[in-house]
Amino acid sequence: MSKILPTIGPASESISDIKKMLNISSSVRINGSHNTLSWHKKVANTVKKLKKDSTILLDVPGIKPRTANKEEILINKGEKIIFTFKSHKIKKKLKIIPITNPLPKINKNAKSFSISDGQYEFKITKYGKNFIEGKSNEKFLLKPKKGLNIPFSIYDENAQFKIYSNFIKKYKSVKFDALGLSFVQSDSILKKIKKKFKDIVIVAKIENYLGLKNAFNICKNSDVIMIDRGDLGAEIGNNKLYSAIVTISEITKQNGKSLIMATENLNSMITRKSPTKSEIVALGFSLNLKADKIMLSDETATAKNWYSSLIWLNNFLKKNNNTELKIKNNNDVFWKIISELPENIPIVVFSRKGLAIEKLSKIKGDVDLTVFTDNIKTSTICSFRSNAKTHYISRFDESKKNTYIYSALKKYKNSIFKKNKFIILIYISYPRKASRANTIALVEKKDFD
Repeated sequence: MSKILPTIGPASESISDIKKMLNISSSVRINGSHNTLSWHKKVANTVKKLKKDSTILLDVPGIKPRTANKEEILINKGEKIIFTFKSHKIKKKLKIIPITNPLPKINKNAKSFSISDGQYEFKITKYGKNFIEGKSNEKFLLKPKKGLNIPFSIYDENAQFKIYSNFIKKYKSVKFDALGLSFVQSDSILKKIKKKFKDIVIVAKIENYLGLKNAFNICKNSDVIMIDRGDLGAEIGNNKLYSAIVTISEITKQNGKSLIMATENLNSMITRKSPTKSEIVALGFSLNLKADKIMLSDETATAKNWYSSLIWLNNFLKKNNNTELKIKNNNDVFWKIISELPENIPIVVFSRKGLAIEKLSKIKGDVDLTVFTDNIKTSTICSFRSNAKTHYISRFDESKKNTYIYSALKKYKNSIFKKNKFIILIYISYPRKASRANTIALVEKKDFD
């Protein structure tokens, strides 16, 4: 069942607005590419004060260059524009727009580039070190801090790692639960981040050519996957976007990871009272792919009518979350038994590292799931699962396993047994290296009367 990941921004930053947002979604996003450190600290503190067990995703700015204009700039159809990092000597009298980061390595076959997630396209007329010149295909207003995409480009991973590291150190005082890493191109950078910042929950954003090519290893080495459809389409070409989304989604689910579908889910509602038919169909497509979270960006961050978009999507998901997920069963006996259990029986898992949860998600991705864990990282990762309720326990007492399991189930019995008088209980009775789970029990609500 898909849920919503709304973004808090200037339009929704007040205490009353955040309270409204948290009434609909226990997970929220703040974007590190915009606003100040103090703003992010203030918003995160407000979120945690209003809802202690909420999950905050903080997006880390990536290496993709953005325009550095502070005001809107009018660009005419057919006008040649130069986008440059640092200074560039111009012989011709052309409009120059500075960008925030160096340009990537440009593929010689690239004929065009775009601004604002592929929304506005330019024909490449010239490029060189730290600059690219293009002829605009249309007339438009360029808003501040809009991303620049050049198809099939390769970004410098050493520079990317430096950006990630500096940001994480600077923003360590912000009360975030997970970090969204932009423009992840390979698993190697994820391994470096995990080694340097061991307890961070990583949401890897697949949004360019190399990211798509290395999707399996990226998924294997991250905690959650986000598909940024705007950047991905601009980087690989919109004609390849559909198949790329399907591929990434399948890989994500095969690895038992959570999937966030991002960018322009309800963009038309920024200025309209209802979405377009294309947006509705696209949302249905995301549901069929079993996206755990549908992310709203500008829809809730900058739009005056952000609450209307949030309410509309919440109602849409309530009415349309009814499809089934089919995943291949594993061959080992324990998980084969799990896979053949009735679909309507909720499952409760006691897991420290979350390995059993990933395994379970591969074979029963839509089951009503309750997770008990004494690991904060596991608790945070599970908060991104659309089908899971998570309860954090201060410590698993291995010497009193049956007692603490019984106590935990009894404490939350009303929510656990809300949909069925029976549950399936999964846990580890005899811990061993690399063990996911080895004990299964059928528990009835009357056992706690």
